[in-house]
Amino acid sequence: MIGIHLMVDGITAQPVTKKTVSHILTDLPPRIDMHILDGPHIMQGVPENPGITGIEVIDKSHIAIHTFTENNTISIDVYSCKAFNDKTVVEYLKKHITFKEITTRIITREIIK
Repeated sequence: MIGIHLMVDGITAQPVTKKTVSHILTDLPPRIDMHILDGPHIMQGVPENPGITGIEVIDKSHIAIHTFTENNTISIDVYSCKAFNDKTVVEYLKKHITFKEITTRIITREIIK
């Protein structure tokens, strides 16, 4: 196995703020035994594509959050070469973001011979 890629997509009850994105990116890594190497970096989208993007490099890969204010959608990726508890991540996200709908997927990344 090379790594685990957790993808969380959803519709939120209200737009997710920069403060919430920053808090999640700062607070989540230690909860899954990861360390932040760089970031978080939070950016506001352009008028044609409003929303917030937050990214950070963790010790084994990255966490990214993309929000879209036009329709209150959100996409979150947690990818790591180190195993982590995906249920812990999803429960954490549900405590900090009010989802109207949520979909989660896990991909185990590996080299196929």
